[in-house]
Amino acid sequence: MNMDSVSLHQAVMTQEAIEALKPTSRGSYVDCTLGGGTHSQSLLEASAPDGRVLSMDVDPEALRRAREKFSSYGQRWVGVEGNFRHLEQIARESGWENCQGVLLDLGFSSDELADRKKGLSFLTDGPLDMRFGPQSNDDGLTAAEIVNGWRREELEQMIRDYGEERYAGKIADKILSARKKARIIGTLDLTAVIRSAVPKNYERGRIHPATRTFQALRIAVNDELGALREAILGARQILAPGGRLAIISFHSLEDRIVKLALREADDLEIITKKPLIPSAQEIAANPRSRSAKLRVAKKF
Repeated sequence: MNMDSVSLHQAVMTQEAIEALKPTSRGSYVDCTLGGGTHSQSLLEASAPDGRVLSMDVDPEALRRAREKFSSYGQRWVGVEGNFRHLEQIARESGWENCQGVLLDLGFSSDELADRKKGLSFLTDGPLDMRFGPQSNDDGLTAAEIVNGWRREELEQMIRDYGEERYAGKIADKILSARKKARIIGTLDLTAVIRSAVPKNYERGRIHPATRTFQALRIAVNDELGALREAILGARQILAPGGRLAIISFHSLEDRIVKLALREADDLEIITKKPLIPSAQEIAANPRSRSAKLRVAKKF
């Protein structure tokens, strides 16, 4: 196998997600975040021999890898490059309306983090882009445009609201000071600016100083929270009665939206009164899974 076709991503809570969706051989399922393909493949295997899976992703590379990986499944698998905020439209155009299950894994993949061209990592140098793919947003907004163009008040609010960063004001001040001297163009350039704005013992070393600001920029660039709200609405439209919606979130902003949306939906029954979390064994094997929460609902 071509090594370029091998995903680096380690999916989270796969067993729990499959158990929550309860796939059957006559069912149709949608994986809204293909990534490395683990969840899609698990759905295909659990719904054999006749179950169908539609996988979506905004990253063309994820689709390219999956088309090679899933070629043996024939017409049981369909991959579409698209944003899950357009879930209802994509599902209807693909013949996946009245499906039995929808899965959203909201974590971005290790493949995306390792792709320097996307500029998602504060540990390696890359352009300040942060789009997951060409269809991540409708206006082509990049992190560089935000960092170099937004007003100070807009920067502070974004970093505070989306990054939950208590030094948002100081970071915004340092960004403005730095960009007056020269345009901030690379991820490591921005990381250095952030380091200069926070105390040397930032969070006592528990997390990297740039973690929360990079999260805020990524959320803003990809409009992740707005897309999530639209995806949940779309899932409600395409699920057949008895169909299940499973959502894996990774930070409090996402989980709050999911919890509220499921609670307020008049056509969904909440299956998980409390969110499911990864097992101790999974956390030990994959520390990035430790913040994952799985919520499940069933359509009336």
